Amino acid sequence: MSCTGIPRNMLILALACSIFGCEQHPSNHRTVVKVGIFYGGQIQNRLEWPLILDTTRQTQGFRIEFASPLTKPARVHWDVTRPKLRHKRRETSHDETGPSSFDATIPSGSERFDQVIAFEDTDRVGDWKLTVSVDGATVWDRIIHIIPKPTSTPDD
Repeated sequence: MSCTGIPRNMLILALACSIFGCEQHPSNHRTVVKVGIFYGGQIQNRLEWPLILDTTRQTQGFRIEFASPLTKPARVHWDVTRPKLRHKRRETSHDETGPSSFDATIPSGSERFDQVIAFEDTDRVGDWKLTVSVDGATVWDRIIHIIPKPTSTPDD
């Protein structure tokens, strides 16, 4: 099979991408996403979040860190799918709500983006799905386990 008409450099690039898994995202941003509990300016990477409504005791969400400052604004979009309780003739069963969608613009020059995901009175324990994308490229798509808040301690 002859490859005439196709520049040799293009063949080498295509072969290298197929071997090493080159992937181009529309955003061309190299990112690290951390999901968990915010604490003292840091974020504890955690996939289990206690259901604590009091934001003075706990805030949770995600952080996107960019390899270098953004040269232009970036669009971030996230969806959160939460379980809720549905009452049906004396029975309670889990029923997923539709995803709640949110958008924000990260200004140029930014090196990171923090987003708090607040708990609401109607939120329940269970598996939540969080999907985050930057400029249309998915950077996070996983399940987060919301667990019951810890039992009270004498210091509470």
